[in-house]
Amino acid sequence: MSFEYEEKASTSRFVDVVWQTHDTSDGTYLAAADACWDMIFVRASDGDVRVLLSGPSSKTTPVPYQAGNRNVGIRFVRGSSLTHVPATVMVDTTIALPLTSEGGFTMAGHDWPVPTYETIDTFVGELERLELLSDDPLVLAALRGDDRTTSPRSVQRHFSQVTGLTEKRIQTIVRARKAAELLQDGVSILDVTHELCYADQGHLSRDLKRLTGFTPGQTKDRGEPI
Repeated sequence: MSFEYEEKASTSRFVDVVWQTHDTSDGTYLAAADACWDMIFVRASDGDVRVLLSGPSSKTTPVPYQAGNRNVGIRFVRGSSLTHVPATVMVDTTIALPLTSEGGFTMAGHDWPVPTYETIDTFVGELERLELLSDDPLVLAALRGDDRTTSPRSVQRHFSQVTGLTEKRIQTIVRARKAAELLQDGVSILDVTHELCYADQGHLSRDLKRLTGFTPGQTKDRGEPI
């Protein structure tokens, strides 16, 4: 692995994980589909700053990195969304947010300082205060597997509005990511196939390759976070 990685939980219910990396060489990280909104704050060794907003991803995404860069990221909970831009226009899309002359950035009509790993919860708290974060109880309940009292059509409409993806697509992504995590934890390919109810090992292999970019065998030896 050509970067140092650390992650932590957040105090916000909207955030799945906060992470930071220090790039120790040039390279490209293949990010797996995650069906989540993400924000990434990049500080280059020469002082340049970039702020990236990514919508829910349904496919792998090559992410180049450069030696000396320090990056902080937020992966939001599936079923949560940023309210200032429709999810449907952000699926599989990453945009660079405009920077201010003071070294911050502009989003949703507000100027923001670039948060650090230590101040990220303060930044998320401001997003909440300004009602720029929202979650959908129906989508969250469906992703938890709760019993349903709402029609499938209504649930799918909520998924489309919040994520821009179908429920089935998201469940497929979630299963593939879980499979990758189990393989990295040392669980055998056969056991992962059975535990996650794949039809056979070929089915597992196709899903992993399509949604994470790696075969089950490659995943077991992959020294990078999913």
